[in-house]
Amino acid sequence: MLSSSGRSGVPLYRVICLVLRDGMESGRYKPGTALPTEEELARDYGVSRVTVRRALGELASAGFIERRQGSGTFVRNRPDTDDRPLGTIASAINQLEAMASYGTARVVEFGYVETPPEIAAVFGRHSCERMQRAVRLREADGEAILHITTWIPEILGRAYDSADMERETVGRLLARSGVKPVSGEQTVSVTLAEPALARLMRLDVGAPLLKVARMLRDQRKRTVEYAELLARADRFHIRMKLAG
Repeated sequence: MLSSSGRSGVPLYRVICLVLRDGMESGRYKPGTALPTEEELARDYGVSRVTVRRALGELASAGFIERRQGSGTFVRNRPDTDDRPLGTIASAINQLEAMASYGTARVVEFGYVETPPEIAAVFGRHSCERMQRAVRLREADGEAILHITTWIPEILGRAYDSADMERETVGRLLARSGVKPVSGEQTVSVTLAEPALARLMRLDVGAPLLKVARMLRDQRKRTVEYAELLARADRFHIRMKLAG
């Protein structure tokens, strides 16, 4: 729920507008899909429908959404003009392993699920019908500082369980299946905490989060892991050494 004055004096409707816009730009709300209703948004953010209506009005004016009489509010298709820098980090494996081992881990979701299309696209020809999906919180000093979601092919994930994930990093656990990641891709960006995540991490809605997404391959060039890490922006920064 948003506080009565918003974050840092920012009007409540503007915070909602920014969080929804971030969801569209990050793909959480895909083009052509319907947004939650005004009533649902008001309940999620703990504000009045008037405040929600003003936020939606801004998004409509900016061309992010269209409001169809009697049907709802839908995300518009927009040209791909996103030129925000996404840094590729040479030490992707080591940096994320270090971040993911900070503090103590608590597994909040763990199971084997049908592979969603967007995850299948990441794994490409190495995708499988079912994936191990796990969500962990890393906590330190009584605060949730990291939210980590991992996707692992079922055949590899069966080598460990949720209790193991509270004691070891995924990299070490994958080694049990003889997997040694040697290459991959990593992107770093900034996102904003949406209501469900904000409640889980005990943050304000719209709080800035550092978002790290990585895909790892093994010696046989198989994609073996996809991970998304959301870190409190006030607790982490990224440092890189540049060689001449």
